[in-house]
Amino acid sequence: MTIANRIAHEYAPLLTQRVEPDGFLAHHLSPFIGTEVIGIDLKQTQSEAVAEQLRQLLRDRGVLFFRDQHLSAEQQLAATAIWGPPRINDSYREGSPHPGVGIVDSIQEIAGRVSRWHADVTAAQAPSTIRLLQAIELPPHGGDTHWASTEAAYERLSPALKELADDLTAIHNITPVTLEDFRKPRSKFQWAEHPVVRVHPETGRRSLFVNPRFTREIVGLKPHESADLLELFYNHIVLPEHTTRIQWRLGSLAVWDNRSSLHYAADDYGSARRRLQSTSVELNDRPVGVRS
Repeated sequence: MTIANRIAHEYAPLLTQRVEPDGFLAHHLSPFIGTEVIGIDLKQTQSEAVAEQLRQLLRDRGVLFFRDQHLSAEQQLAATAIWGPPRINDSYREGSPHPGVGIVDSIQEIAGRVSRWHADVTAAQAPSTIRLLQAIELPPHGGDTHWASTEAAYERLSPALKELADDLTAIHNITPVTLEDFRKPRSKFQWAEHPVVRVHPETGRRSLFVNPRFTREIVGLKPHESADLLELFYNHIVLPEHTTRIQWRLGSLAVWDNRSSLHYAADDYGSARRRLQSTSVELNDRPVGVRS
């Protein structure tokens, strides 16, 4: 069976709309990533059966979209708990309405307009795992967010490249970007080494765990070799067939697995304001590679 036929055989059923046992619809938006969940009100307490279906759906699809939720900060935290314990800390950006809830605001040019493919905070020893964003203020047009499946990207590499990538480690780092940031007490250089191929702790599936925003170099390669190989991985991850997107509406909410996807916020709405309410799951999940 050819690769094209195998992909068609394995993924064609996922493109159809199906009814889950407890009554909600799961409409898959692309072969590899992205599902719109219809018929769930996240303001309500979900049964354990429904919660487990939603957790499994996220494992399988990488990012879920819920429309017309209009959750308060407290309600979004409660919904976050479907996928794991909400992360509560005191380091969210200015404008946070509640501990554990952040605001991604486009008036913050650097932190609020991240028009670059990335996974969140991969310079940390234990990067973010599951993240949620809800639209609370939107421009009249534009501002879509795109996601790419790093699992599909890995699976669709040639066998030789998979074998090479399985053995590699990369350095991820982040530094303050302005002099003012350097002077802030909490502002510090942060770095970590992570496997280029990450094994998901729940599914065992492999993904390319590199991104243009935080990955700096591959350990043990010459600079030009590292740069060329990373560029190959980046371009491959974001092939259109590996991606999906959301056209936000007020009250739309996205849930994604930061361990197996990259995302990109399109900065195409000029001076209009775009605000999204952010929460995340606290799992302290350190990336594990194939050879670990």
